[in-house]
Amino acid sequence: MKRIRLGLAGLALVCIMAGCGKTAEETASSADDAEGRTEQESEEEEESGSGMEMTSWQESVHKMFEDPYGDYTETGGEIVLLTDGPVEDGGYNEAVYNGVRMYALGAGKSFSYYNADIYEPESYYELMERSAQDGARIIVCAGNTFGGAVGAMQETYPQTSFLLIDSVPHDAEGEELSIADNVHCVLFHEEEAGYLAGYMAVWEGYRRLGFVGGKEEPPVLRYGYGYLQGIDAAAKDLSLDDVTVNYWYADTFLPDIAVREKADGWYGNGTQIIFACGGGLYESVLEAAQNQDGLLIGVDVDQCRVSDRFLTSAVKNIGPAVTDALDSFYANGGWNEGRAGQVKRYGVDEGCAAIPVVDTEWRFKEIPTTHFFEIYKQMKRGDRTVSDDTSALPQIAVTVNFE
Repeated sequence: MKRIRLGLAGLALVCIMAGCGKTAEETASSADDAEGRTEQESEEEEESGSGMEMTSWQESVHKMFEDPYGDYTETGGEIVLLTDGPVEDGGYNEAVYNGVRMYALGAGKSFSYYNADIYEPESYYELMERSAQDGARIIVCAGNTFGGAVGAMQETYPQTSFLLIDSVPHDAEGEELSIADNVHCVLFHEEEAGYLAGYMAVWEGYRRLGFVGGKEEPPVLRYGYGYLQGIDAAAKDLSLDDVTVNYWYADTFLPDIAVREKADGWYGNGTQIIFACGGGLYESVLEAAQNQDGLLIGVDVDQCRVSDRFLTSAVKNIGPAVTDALDSFYANGGWNEGRAGQVKRYGVDEGCAAIPVVDTEWRFKEIPTTHFFEIYKQMKRGDRTVSDDTSALPQIAVTVNFE
């Protein structure tokens, strides 16, 4: 049989599946329609003897991820992804990787990835330098920790392009630097996803909530402040005066005994659900939840598959945003005027900030999905707004215990 590369048409289909650029409600409808059309077309092709191997869009995606053309390479590559932890972590890094991999496999670009050592700051610079010297056309950097390295090296390697996710170039003190024309930054409206998670949790009936953040970095701050705003809005809509929130930053994105002990204490004192916002630290919160019969809210990606202790997750569709940026880069032969030295934010308007609805288990018992869709539409219309200001705590009426 003839083997067919999906190409960029496959990428468009995956963006429909992931929901970037659509509401969750539109995504569900689009995915169903796409599956029906593709299956019908496949049946017709089989009858006509076209030799098409794939019978559905799910199979097409699985075929692509198998890398039948050998685009992945252990070292080098045209597209290089840099992370500060395991690339297949079931969370943030994997979401970025899937965006890179989906584009590269669909467009036929060689790609590789390297992991920096979170405990060795110099490794960020070394890997970036190695990738540039090996001829990478574009280096994708996953996370705020790479902002300093890009800030230091963006002008050293002007012929290399950079895609910086969740950060902007900054100096050693964290002060923002000018963004060179060979750099494009992708940020998200995490506050919108946090808002939706907090709002829905209160509507479900939870009155004692918690937030455990990783480090006090912009994405974590936006998630947390949005979460507080959503909780406050739901309390006002329901005329509640008994909602409280425990709030704490752990200063780590890793599992840690201090995180487990903090969460264990909160659950033991009546906290019902904790938003675990910070990479792998959720493992420590989950351990406490299992010990104390508590619940969690996940972050970045749908973590309901991890444990039935997750009620929902505050997600940002990282993969489709990465794919979108890479598609623009290659379509224009580099960063165009709208992206070179610029920041693009993805949120509700782009279908990239929500809680999972499609292809997941809806674990809310008191709230139908239609209620979520209504709140989501209100945000898209601008009838319900969320502040993204992280310079000061949001103005809210619910009681928050900052620790």
